[in-house]
Amino acid sequence: MKKLLILYTVTFLSATFIYAQQRQIDSIKALVGLDKYDSVKVRHLNKLSNAYCDIGDMKKAMDCAKSASVLSQKIGYPQGFAKANSNMAFAYYMQADYTNALTYYSKALEITQQLGNTSGAASIISNMGLIYDAQGKLPDALAYFLKALKLAEEADDKKLIATCTGNIGDVYLYQDDYNDALTYFQKSYKLAQDIGNKSGETYNLECIGNVYFKKREYPKALDFYTRALKISEEINDKRSISSALGNIGRVYAADSNYKQAMDNFNSVLKQSEKMGNQAEVAKYVYNIGQVYMDEKKYKDAEKYITKSVKLADSIKNKDVSDEGTERLSELYAETGQWEKAYDTYKKYTVSKDSLINEDKSKQIGKLEAKYEYDKQLTLQQAETEKNKAIADASTKKQRLILFLVIAVAGLITLISILIFRLWRTTRKEKMNVEKQKVAMELKALRAQMNPHFIFNAINSIQHFILNNDSKAAHLHLTRFSQLIRKVLENSRFESISLAEEIKMLELYLELESLRFSSKFNYKISVDTSINPENVLISPLIIQPFVENAIWHGLMHLKERQGELLIGFEKINGSLKCTINDNGIGRKRSMELKKGTSHESMGLSIAKERLQIVNMLNKAKTSVNLIDKTNTDGSPSGTIVELFMPVILNKLMYA
Repeated sequence: MKKLLILYTVTFLSATFIYAQQRQIDSIKALVGLDKYDSVKVRHLNKLSNAYCDIGDMKKAMDCAKSASVLSQKIGYPQGFAKANSNMAFAYYMQADYTNALTYYSKALEITQQLGNTSGAASIISNMGLIYDAQGKLPDALAYFLKALKLAEEADDKKLIATCTGNIGDVYLYQDDYNDALTYFQKSYKLAQDIGNKSGETYNLECIGNVYFKKREYPKALDFYTRALKISEEINDKRSISSALGNIGRVYAADSNYKQAMDNFNSVLKQSEKMGNQAEVAKYVYNIGQVYMDEKKYKDAEKYITKSVKLADSIKNKDVSDEGTERLSELYAETGQWEKAYDTYKKYTVSKDSLINEDKSKQIGKLEAKYEYDKQLTLQQAETEKNKAIADASTKKQRLILFLVIAVAGLITLISILIFRLWRTTRKEKMNVEKQKVAMELKALRAQMNPHFIFNAINSIQHFILNNDSKAAHLHLTRFSQLIRKVLENSRFESISLAEEIKMLELYLELESLRFSSKFNYKISVDTSINPENVLISPLIIQPFVENAIWHGLMHLKERQGELLIGFEKINGSLKCTINDNGIGRKRSMELKKGTSHESMGLSIAKERLQIVNMLNKAKTSVNLIDKTNTDGSPSGTIVELFMPVILNKLMYA
């Protein structure tokens, strides 16, 4: 009942807000008809344009802005002309017409700079950055935000400094750099608090909530979203209320409270449609589709998510487009539409790779460095001019002191540059390791779901169908779809629980056992000292070693039943995984492979991923291969020992 009351309250506040805005519009329209001075009329037309934007009537907002622009040019009123063009740009931005929005902001910026209005120029440049941010053009967005921040600091405009700082945090969040994103959002929130900017407080509270939501720390995310909603209701900010309500809906959906989530999303979607905000419409249409997906209402889910992707593509919103494309791939996999699942997942990976490629990361690093360099250069120039003035008016002794000051400043600058270069080198190395890790995770997914395995699994299903063994075909198809889904789901995360990894292994082993007509038996055991739900492991890391044991060891057995034992235990603070088979052994396997170009791609990638775990966690990982022999010296199988760091799931103790 309390949650429903929030919705009714928001609806009531929205209606009250629109009524108040309509009264304000009527009042301003009356003044426009009575204005005796054209400059006053321009100001009232611009206010009227803003008011129409607030209620989502973009056509009337643009009409008023055009009238203000024409009249401003006629009477030579540059301030009014700049404001009119800014209003035009904002109206186009709300309709996701980014090309025209940038054109009008550029006109407004030119006039504002000519007038010497530093704060006004910074505000416009920041808004231009938001346009690039909405299109996923991160380097361009960051360049504008940094430029706007520099101007805001020169003008000592604390409100604008807070806004630009928050926008920079949003760029880092877009790249999943949670630590830097939190640093900027918290700094922006503190600035907004200091100057009593309630709108700024709500924006940053939601941004901090977004960080925790992406980290899947939902209780923390809900706390920040709720705080943002409370302040938004206090100041009656309709846009902030809708945004906070939508974010709370995402938390409900993540917590499987689908009814409440759907109520929130539908309410916010209606408001976004009234406002003509296409980016928000695309986002909440996707959220509704995602809820249907989680409820396994696949037909409705496909309808909404497809609509969201089309709308996001039309307005160049890559974030929503990528999420929707990935979700469609999962939907097609769960409904057995494998070709569509493959095509959409391929489209998603290509698009995602383009957002995190090396050139874009380098551009962002260069922009950060340039901002710091320009800032230092400005300070040095100011110091030099001050010192020159002192030198012209001082004695020989004062000039000597000045020389010493410059020498010390130069030394400090040199040391600062050396420190900065060291920092940049260290950061670049870290980014390279992270990119290498992402690339390896994608390779691991491709190796896990290689075409040979998919082809063989489908052939097995076809074989059962042709032999009228519908029960076996249904079992095989069910296990195959479950495995595909788990691989797609778990490949999105850096780590999963050991329990999840074991579930995937069991599905894979059951499929292989069915396909080879139970040619081998298998068993997975976990030592009692290990809680599988509490231990984290890199996803898809064990399966390549198990696949190698089956394909190169057990499948060649002719005279005995294959046995495969997989065990997990703690040894000297490490997680040990043992894969023990009674196959033909490595030596005989290598003899059979002579003359072929085949290599175990999944096994090679798994070893490289273990090396990356070493680099990222500064932990010791290793792989030991042991050849088993009978008493007569003949091979009796292979033992693979994997040693990995024990990583505990901190969320279980939160």
